[in-house]
Amino acid sequence: MFASHELEQKLTELITKHNVPGAQLAVLDGDAVTEVAAGVLSTRTGLATTPDALFLPGSIGKLYTATLVMMLVEEGTLDLDTPIRTYLPGFEVADPRARDTVTPRDLLTHTSGFDGDHFTDTGRGDDALAAYVAGCAELPQIAAPGEIWSYSNSGYSILGRIVEVQMGMTFEQALQERIFAPLALEHTVSFAEDAIVHPAAVGHIPDPDDPESQIVSPTWGLWRAFGPMGSAVVASAGDVLEFVRLHLDGGVAPDGTRLLDAGLAASMLEQQVELVDDSVLGKGWGLGWILDQWGDVTVIGHDGNSIGQNAFMRVAPEQRFGFCLQTNVESALNMYRELADWLFGRRLGVGPRPDPATVEDSRVAATDRYVGTYAREGLSLQVSADVEGRLLATVTPSHGVAQDQGWPPMVDLPLQPVTREDSFLLDLPISDAALLAVFFNPADADGLPTYLHFGGRAHRRVDTGS
Repeated sequence: MFASHELEQKLTELITKHNVPGAQLAVLDGDAVTEVAAGVLSTRTGLATTPDALFLPGSIGKLYTATLVMMLVEEGTLDLDTPIRTYLPGFEVADPRARDTVTPRDLLTHTSGFDGDHFTDTGRGDDALAAYVAGCAELPQIAAPGEIWSYSNSGYSILGRIVEVQMGMTFEQALQERIFAPLALEHTVSFAEDAIVHPAAVGHIPDPDDPESQIVSPTWGLWRAFGPMGSAVVASAGDVLEFVRLHLDGGVAPDGTRLLDAGLAASMLEQQVELVDDSVLGKGWGLGWILDQWGDVTVIGHDGNSIGQNAFMRVAPEQRFGFCLQTNVESALNMYRELADWLFGRRLGVGPRPDPATVEDSRVAATDRYVGTYAREGLSLQVSADVEGRLLATVTPSHGVAQDQGWPPMVDLPLQPVTREDSFLLDLPISDAALLAVFFNPADADGLPTYLHFGGRAHRRVDTGS
């Protein structure tokens, strides 16, 4: 068992080392949750971070959406393998086959093939999700349904709209009535006007005039239509772990109330798909959950990004040990890895799997295999080769959030080869750590790679650069 002063000391050490303004850490060990905090909620106000402060867990909130979906399954009003058009008759995407065949299971496991980062503001009204789903009518297909795994924010907002229709209430009301209230989550809300009465973290982003410094993000939360993607959960790290305990305890709340069938809760932790870029995220995906193996220990969890905030949650179910780390900085991947190594290393003797090792010579023999443009909704990567045979990537974000934050194109970033076929490390200026970039084809396909998997998303090859 870690003492609170020990955790606080480590957290303070890590935010100083990694230049993070403030952070919050909750550690689950058995049935006990220890919560600590360090740094400030805002560099503008200097207000100290507290364990009960609210952060933006980001996509960790997708697990709450998945849980609501499984509650519908338990009630018999939703079948995971029935096409979603059964529940949303007017649903449209660009590809008629996908429109007619994609299922809730496909959306939960990010295998729908929809181009997944359709980011648009549909307002603050109760019709925000309905308008968002209507706006998906032209959403392109990057792969046939079920063919590949590619992280899809859009899929979770579509699931959220199904929740609204089947439960007869707004998505935020469903969260409150079916999860927040039954679990007595006193430090979890959905809207900014509810968060303002709590101590709350604000995001921090690099200063455009001085990239080595940070400023408070000019925007706090994301648009209402993003709620089922995760933005409708604003919570303390301790409350996130209280939600996780619902799943560790087979769907039973602390007061003994059953909120979800034990079999359905267990099925969410069964692997549905194996990941291509499995170093950072995990080895596989369940119904909402990241699934991983650290040494001989099974680990589940999820990560989250919001505007200037970055959160991580990992738990070993069999050992009932894990943590939630929330930070108010744009990228804290290196801090997360160091903390996970320390916590899991001391308690269970394991840690996160490292990225493949880089090779000494960064030149690539067959550059033509990789050179080209790879694109998805809102982002493209143009891969080129220099005269020495080294690969370079120019990353151009164009989705709504990128435009709102003023992200510029990131030009001629080195792709560093690693000791794994068709795999490289790519370091973006907006990230504090390099991420794995994997060129691949769907199963049994030959020839030049069809996709570049990066940041959890598959980017489809649109030209060969010749």
